[in-house]
Amino acid sequence: MVSTANAVCRTEPRGSTPSGAWEMLMNEIASMGSFPEASFAIGGQNVYRMRKSEDVGISDRWLERLRTLKPGIEELQRFFPTAAERDAAERREREGDEEELLYTPTPPERPVLIIESEINIIENPAFTHCTARDQIHDLANYLGDDLDEELLRGLCIIFIRSHVIEGEEKKRFILSHEWMHTMQHGSYNIAEMERLWWIEGSADWGAHKVVEGFTERDHKIEQFFDRQPDCSLTQHDYDAQTIFFWGEQTFGTDWGISLGMGGPEYLDAPHRAAQILPPEQWLDWAISQADHKITMPDGRDLPFNAKVELLDLAHSCKAAIEGPPLSVQLRELKFPEDSASLLTIDPQGAQLAYRAIDADDIGRPSSWTPITETVEIEPSSGNLLLAAIMPSGNDLNVQLKLESSDTSNCACHIGRWQEVATADSEAQDTFEGALEAIEMARAFVPPEELEELEKAKRMISSSDTKDRFRFRGAAEQIFELGGEGDVTYANEGPIVTFKGGGEFIIEDPHRIYGDKTEVNYYTYIHSGRWDIEDGKLKLDLQKFTYEATVEGPSSDGPQNISGSNKHTSYVGGGGDWIMSCEGSGVTLIPADIKERGPGKDAVLKAHE
Repeated sequence: MVSTANAVCRTEPRGSTPSGAWEMLMNEIASMGSFPEASFAIGGQNVYRMRKSEDVGISDRWLERLRTLKPGIEELQRFFPTAAERDAAERREREGDEEELLYTPTPPERPVLIIESEINIIENPAFTHCTARDQIHDLANYLGDDLDEELLRGLCIIFIRSHVIEGEEKKRFILSHEWMHTMQHGSYNIAEMERLWWIEGSADWGAHKVVEGFTERDHKIEQFFDRQPDCSLTQHDYDAQTIFFWGEQTFGTDWGISLGMGGPEYLDAPHRAAQILPPEQWLDWAISQADHKITMPDGRDLPFNAKVELLDLAHSCKAAIEGPPLSVQLRELKFPEDSASLLTIDPQGAQLAYRAIDADDIGRPSSWTPITETVEIEPSSGNLLLAAIMPSGNDLNVQLKLESSDTSNCACHIGRWQEVATADSEAQDTFEGALEAIEMARAFVPPEELEELEKAKRMISSSDTKDRFRFRGAAEQIFELGGEGDVTYANEGPIVTFKGGGEFIIEDPHRIYGDKTEVNYYTYIHSGRWDIEDGKLKLDLQKFTYEATVEGPSSDGPQNISGSNKHTSYVGGGGDWIMSCEGSGVTLIPADIKERGPGKDAVLKAHE
C-alpha cells in the first residue's frame, strides 16, 4: 500500500488548442456580419450577440436564457467593490500598502459577446476568451473598417458549442459558469487564469448560486473527495468548488467573491494558499467535512462526502496520518482490544481534532477535542474519528504511538483471517515417497501378493494427498485414504484468529461421512498462545475443543458429543514463523530454513 504522503495526485489532462484554431474562430465570427449594438446589460456589462445570417430573425434562445439569469448574476455582482472602492485601494497600494489590493476584485464592467460556434476542433462545450482590460480585442482585425473599435476594448467572447449541449438546465448552468469567467477577467489575464486552482472552482460555485438545484456537476464534488487524500488544495480545479460552498456557508458570499474573483496569483503555491485562513479555521474546514455539514449553495446536502480511512492500531503500536499540504485527512482510529496504554499524538504542526464516532453531540463544535501540541489520551473502548490538515506548504505527518505497549497488543498479524489453499502446482505431495517406495518394492514382492500391493497403491493415489493448508488437520487425508469416506468443510479454509494479548484460535468445522456414519463437528477449535521473540512469531498449540453430532445405523438419531483436551488432534500450524504483512493479508513463512519450500507457507487473507 502506498502511503498517502507518497501517493500521486492524478490530474485530468487538459487538451491543447490545435494550430490555427484561433484563426478559424475569428473568421467564423467575421462571417456573421458587422458588430451589433448592445442587446441589454447585466450590471455594468453590455451584452452583444452575433449569429449566423440564417439564424437572424429566429427566436434567440441563448439571449432569452441570459435574460432569465440576469437577476442572479447581478445579485453576485453586488458583492464586488465599486469602481471608487477599487480606485481607492489601488491608490493606497501605490502609497505603500502592499496588502491593500489582496482579495479586491475589479468591478465587472467588461463587454461580453455571445457566439454560437460550430467548430469542432475544441472539446469544451463552451469557453471564454477576454482580451486585456485596456486593449482592443483581436477580433477588430477581422471585422470591417467601419467598426467602432472602442466597443471591443476589454471585450470578452463566450463561445458556445450549442450542438454538443443537451438539456435546458445544463445550458443555463454552462452559460452562468462562463459569465463568471467574464467577471474574473477583470483581475487576471489569460495566462494567469490557466494555472490558478480557484478559477474554475469559483466559477462552478457562482453558477450553482445562479442556477439552483443543478445536479449534473455532482461528479465534480465526488471527484474532489476522491482526489483529496492524495492532492493538495492547490492541485484541484473545477472540483475546488467544494471549498467555496463551505466558505460561503461559513463567512458569506463576499468571501467567495473576494477569493474567486480577486484572489492574488501567488495563492497557486500551497504555502501561500495556506494564508487564506488562519490555522484554526483550516481545522474548521476539516471538521465540517467530517461532520457532513457542508451544503450546496441552495441548502441541499452534498451528493458526496469525504472518505474516512480506518487506522487500526491493532496492527501496529504506532502509526502516522500522512498527506499533502492543505489536504483534509479523516481517520477512524481503532484501539487494540483490551489496550490500557496511553496514546501519544504528535501533530507536528498540523491542525488536528478528534471525537467519539458515536458522540451524542455530533455536529457540534463541543464534540471535538482539538490538538495543537503533543498530548496523551486514554484508550477508548469505541473508535475515534480524527480530522487533520496541514495549514502550510509542508506535508502532513501526524505521529501516533501507544506508550508502554508490547507486541502482544498490537502487531500486524492480529485479526481474523482465513487460510488460502496453496496452489496445486506449488503444493507438496506428502505421500509421494510412499508411492516411490511401492514401485521400488515391486521387484521383491511374490506374485501372489502383488494384488495387495496394487490395492495399497490405488488407495494412496486416489486420496487427496496435497498439503494445502498449514492450519488444517489431517482428517481428510486419513479418513479418505481408503477411498470409502468423505470430509466436507464449512469454510474453504480454516479460520485463524490472532487476538491482542497473545491468544489465538483455529476454527475448522466440518462433516465426516463414512461407513453409514456421519459426524458433524459444528465446533472444532484448536487454541493456544502466541508471542514474538527475536522477530519470530511463536505459536504454541495448547487445547482442542469440539462439539458435534454423531449419527449411525444404531444411534437412534443424531447424538450430541463434546469434549476438550490438551492434545491438538492432527492439526498443523504450531511452531515458529516469520511474518510478512502486505495489504489485507499475512503470509507466515517457516522460521526454520529447512522447513521452507512449496506449500510450506501459510497464506492468510482477511475473513469477511
